[in-house]
Amino acid sequence: MNRAIILILFLIITKTGLAQNGKDTIVFKLPVVNGKLTYTDSIGVQGHNKAVLDSAAKKWINSYFKYHWADTVSKHKDARSSVLSWGILEFRAPPNSMRVVYYSYYLWVTIKINCEDGYYTYKISDACFRPQSNFFNKIVVHPTNADWLIDIYKKKDYGLMHHFDGSTIRYYLSGVNTAIVNCIASLNKAMAN
Repeated sequence: MNRAIILILFLIITKTGLAQNGKDTIVFKLPVVNGKLTYTDSIGVQGHNKAVLDSAAKKWINSYFKYHWADTVSKHKDARSSVLSWGILEFRAPPNSMRVVYYSYYLWVTIKINCEDGYYTYKISDACFRPQSNFFNKIVVHPTNADWLIDIYKKKDYGLMHHFDGSTIRYYLSGVNTAIVNCIASLNKAMAN
């Protein structure tokens, strides 16, 4: 009888450990460049010149984002950009591993789009987020930076935030990734038309 219980516990622990390794791929597959979460690509668009792509990029940023504004701080670094803006995306996630409640979060990103004849490049980076509710911002500790979350997850250094574990970090980063991937899909569709 005791052997059976020990065997069952061993199998549960082994399965949990293996499942953890599979979930780690969520974090390790994110596009990190020099320690920063950065989505970037160059997309060819046949039959579209620079002016057409520039117009499409500006129209897209105005229609896709409910909240966005020009990044005037960085504008001097790349005056050729068709779009150099900050934008607000949204996602939902639980604030801790208990998953009793889910909050809506604002996700702030920097978007840069450069257009040339026949192609455009985009870069989405600087992902930071916070709960939409000011009440929850004041009473619950929340992470705010995707780069920091990736770093502490990879180091397995969660510090004193005992309610803030690896599964919660994966959930936050999955929400961030989904919001940005959906944004990119919308951009690519708008630029192809």
